[in-house]
Amino acid sequence: MPRSTPSVLLLSAVAAMAFGTGCTSTVSGAASAGGAAPAAQGSGDAVAWVDQVCGSLLPFVRTAATPPEPSEASSPAELVEDITGYLDEAESAAGSAVDGMDAAGPSPVAGGDDVVDQLGETLTSLESTFHDARTRIEAVDVNDRQALLSEVPAAVGSLEKLAAMPNPMADLQASPELDRAGQEAANCQQIEREFEG
Repeated sequence: MPRSTPSVLLLSAVAAMAFGTGCTSTVSGAASAGGAAPAAQGSGDAVAWVDQVCGSLLPFVRTAATPPEPSEASSPAELVEDITGYLDEAESAAGSAVDGMDAAGPSPVAGGDDVVDQLGETLTSLESTFHDARTRIEAVDVNDRQALLSEVPAAVGSLEKLAAMPNPMADLQASPELDRAGQEAANCQQIEREFEG
């Protein structure tokens, strides 16, 4: 299902505030985490492993999909603060997801480790992107209209890749064994609900 990206909505909010027109748009759902969730047969061990990996992903999925509401910011300074907070939370959630997937250990099903490795690479890349964007935004002088109109869009523009991120369950569903385990894993089903919502 199509989603509005955090960066597009935040950029329009920054522009509106910088020109003093306010911002009345709201943020609808945003795309999130990328890659996939892991693996397993219908066995208890496989389901438990898949559930642990999905549980590691869930906080990132929720964080990335809930950018700040531009309409709630009363000033450019507050909007920049909200964006900075969002990027900080997303960066932390991406790192925690990678750590959590590592803690799940080896996959009990062939192919599961490859899925997790690919997802880990995606999350690590996003973690770096969030960090770089946050660092750039933190340096913006919110009293300088030109800085708001150039630096903030440049910083959050890098988040466009979130729009292209598929549901993290996509790779899992491509494997019958992983798909079966994911259908039984509560955390994986919650990720599906997050994407449907």
